[in-house]
This record gives sequence, structure tokens and C-alpha cells, in this order.
Amino acid sequence: MYSRLIKNKERFFGVSGLLYRSNVLMYDRASESLWSQIKGEAVTGKLTGTRLEVLPSRLTTWGKWRKLHPESLILSTDTGYTRDYTKDPYLDYYARQSGFWSFFKLGPGEKEKELVVGIELDGQARAYPLELLRQQGEIRETFGGIELRLRFDSATDSLQVIRADGSKVSHMLAYWFVWKGIHPQTGRYK
Repeated sequence: MYSRLIKNKERFFGVSGLLYRSNVLMYDRASESLWSQIKGEAVTGKLTGTRLEVLPSRLTTWGKWRKLHPESLILSTDTGYTRDYTKDPYLDYYARQSGFWSFFKLGPGEKEKELVVGIELDGQARAYPLELLRQQGEIRETFGGIELRLRFDSATDSLQVIRADGSKVSHMLAYWFVWKGIHPQTGRYK
């Protein structure tokens, strides 16, 4: 998730309908720049090279979220449209193990649509299989000369990536084929 503030100006984003290396390209309405969802960066237009600030987020169930934040409100499904909001239109996509137009060769035991925790430090990228992190609870590793600790709390579905000094490291949850498409030289934790 990204902040919509760019140079203290709020931007409004939409989905362009375009893909770049199997990754959605967003656009901002004011500059019409296209933004890579994974890179968090404008890749064409007036703001090319501008990066978005990563905000903390969590992929969890409604039940776990509600337990931690009982005061939470949800959007109404009474939108004025006849769409059935109780059905996820992407269930078939989630169930398939292949992505759209994948263009890289998988390694042993890898699945295109495996969820990974992606980290980029000083121009180097690394991916950590989410399921492995869930099983182990914690992974410690030195990456790019920096000691990292990835921690996963299954009770809350919270994920932390921190340096040895306790500072937080920006990370992203993505399908392996999407992360690898944007970061072809990425390393992968085994």
C-alpha cells in the first residue's frame, strides 16, 4: 500500500488496464503518469522516476482483523448496482497455479503464484516464500551486508521485516512470478 501524497500534493490513482511484466500499471489522474504497482514508481509520464512512500499494511482475514480492531467499519454493499459483492470475481484466478503470460523458468519446487515477501535494498532484490516464513515464524539472514529479521505472527497475520538496529524495512507481498518479472535478478531464500 502506498501513500497518495507526492511532494505534499494528494494524487488520485486508477487502474490503467495495462500490464508490464505481469504487473498492473496504475495511473494518477493529474499527471497521467503510469506507475508500477510492485516498484511503487512512475515508469512513464511527467513523474517518471518518482517513488511512492510505502505504508504499512496487512493481508489477513476479516475475523482476525475484527478481533484486533473491533471498532472497525466496513463499506456498505448497498452501492446502487446489482453486483453480488458476496462472490469474489477472482476466485478462479487465485485457484490456478499459473499467472498471466509468465516468461521465466521456474526453479525446483517453485510455483508461479506462490506468495513471497519481496525486499529491495540498495538496488538488490530478495524474495522470501511466505509459507516458509509462516511455518518457521522467523527468518534471520544477512542480505546486502545488512542483518535482517523477518517475523510472522500467525495469530494476527502480522509480518515484520527489521534490521539488527530495530529499524523497519519496507517489503511487499506479491506472487513469485510478478516479483521475479519486475526483479529478474532477484535472489530467493531457501
